[in-house]
Amino acid sequence: MNALVSAHSGLRYIVLLLLVVAIVNALLNLKSGKYEKKDKMINLFTMIFLHIQLLIGLVLYFTSDKVQFVSGLMADKSLRFFDVEHPVLMILAIILVTLGRKKAELREVPDVKHKLILRYYLLGLVLIFISIPWPFTHPHLGAGWF
Repeated sequence: MNALVSAHSGLRYIVLLLLVVAIVNALLNLKSGKYEKKDKMINLFTMIFLHIQLLIGLVLYFTSDKVQFVSGLMADKSLRFFDVEHPVLMILAIILVTLGRKKAELREVPDVKHKLILRYYLLGLVLIFISIPWPFTHPHLGAGWF
């Protein structure tokens, strides 16, 4: 269990980095008129790592002691965060990234592809960033940096 928690916590930095790289790449190539294989691969690997993170998170959701389906969980900040807020916002973020990539791949115009990636991946990044149990945003959870 500790290995999964560590993997889930550590993988977040790779996911965040990949999201930032994909967003910056889309921003820099927005007016280039090109959507090359490297653009497609950056977006694909970002989505793949997000889905790996989701799978690890789902295993943790159903096996972790932090998730407890008890009455009154909405009144307890820690239970509410791990039972409801974190999983719902993360799943929404992953759906946004997946939809954005799919929509971009279906378009013909490179600028439109980059614009879709920029919008959807940025929204996903914002949701992910506010959903992570950072020590500075959720001190009541006792969460660490790793």
